Amino acid sequence: MNTAEQNTKQGMEESDVIKQFMQLLSQQDMGEQSQGFMEMFGYLAGMQMQLSIVADELQGMREQLAKLQESQPKTVTERLMDKVAQLQEKATGLSERLSSVKERLMETAAQAVHAFKEKGKAAMCIAVQKGLSGIRPVLTDYQEKIQEVKMDYDKTANQIDSIGDELKQIGNSVSNVGRLIVGKGTKEVSDEKQGVALTRLMNRPIKSRAAHLQKNMDTVDRALEKLDQLSDRFTVKKEAEKGGRSSVKDKLSQMKAKMEQQKKAPEPDKAAAKKKEVCL
Repeated sequence: MNTAEQNTKQGMEESDVIKQFMQLLSQQDMGEQSQGFMEMFGYLAGMQMQLSIVADELQGMREQLAKLQESQPKTVTERLMDKVAQLQEKATGLSERLSSVKERLMETAAQAVHAFKEKGKAAMCIAVQKGLSGIRPVLTDYQEKIQEVKMDYDKTANQIDSIGDELKQIGNSVSNVGRLIVGKGTKEVSDEKQGVALTRLMNRPIKSRAAHLQKNMDTVDRALEKLDQLSDRFTVKKEAEKGGRSSVKDKLSQMKAKMEQQKKAPEPDKAAAKKKEVCL
């Protein structure tokens, strides 16, 4: 089975799990919980799509650099290839971490459906809360990792700029030595010079992807907030306990009232004796 087929099969399985869970929540009149769960899933799917785009664009850059190796300075293309390969590897690693978070969310939905079938609504809510509590540390770990990768992208962008500046300075030095020998003034090398232009061209998409990673980080913040809200909404068990405590309190009040009535009522033997005296 190739990658495309695996992705299609996985997508269908995820769709079935989500569909079952959404139907169950709808049957239990839990519309807010259903909407919150879908929003959470949407955040994860959106972030994963962004990372896929980043990885695909970096792969395109590597292929472009490979084609330009003959027309560009080898030292430049090799250094750029290394930088781009490192960034692509980091983007792939982030996508794998995010897949783990999404898989946990799917497992939570599946376990919730199973728990409902076995023990009912309260068990379902417990399963969801337990699953979400396990997702939070994984998502927080992803948040920390994406911050590290964002810093790597910014650092790499600066390094590539430095390579271009270095090439430009070398060009200035070589060119101006010749100009000074013949008595001409110094001249600034254009950014269009071979090698220099390539670094500028390659760096634009990297800086753009770094900006997208920042958006991804912002989305993680919203996802964590949504995760906490969603966990709070699955509090049927707590409500049931509250209702149970109320029922016990009511029963105690009823028992107390009954005891008060019994105290006020005359004892059976005394009542019978009193009735006998009246007859005599």
